[in-house]
Amino acid sequence: MKHMFSIFLYLHMIFLVFSCSSGDGNLSEEGNQKEVQGTIRLSGEETSELGETLKVGNIEVANATLSGTDKSIILLSENITVVDNEFVYSDDQNGFVIVAADFSTGGSPDVDKTVSMTIVRNGEEFRHACTSPYLSFFTDCGEGFAVDFEGKKVTFENTTVINTEDGAILTLDGTVTWE
Repeated sequence: MKHMFSIFLYLHMIFLVFSCSSGDGNLSEEGNQKEVQGTIRLSGEETSELGETLKVGNIEVANATLSGTDKSIILLSENITVVDNEFVYSDDQNGFVIVAADFSTGGSPDVDKTVSMTIVRNGEEFRHACTSPYLSFFTDCGEGFAVDFEGKKVTFENTTVINTEDGAILTLDGTVTWE
């Protein structure tokens, strides 16, 4: 099962990168534009390349078509929106997509929570991931990572993610809320 989940996360990250299109628009397929607020602070080895903050501009809640599960929140930079279940980029050289999933109420027998993240800076992609509990791949997200669907809030408190290419660790801190 661990191997299958690892494959799921890698395929998911590939899907996020290649399932995009260009164009304009701010609405998802259902027309559910949500107000979102939050900034995620970054610390770790890669902040010289990635910066120290990610300002969340758009969000998709429980969009199983894009994330593979309805137990996820997709946090997007301001220049990435979702139209007809496709990512739409106004700038494909910079931005981020973070998929935060909570399986603690069902959906995965081995993993409670996971983060899959792609940050693009000047056209270069940086992919990170974590799982809780730790399952011998990626890294443990930590106790401070929580997705609260009812409270409409995602919390990153000393949440650690690992670069899937070079093993560099980033720490995420911040709270994202939506209406």
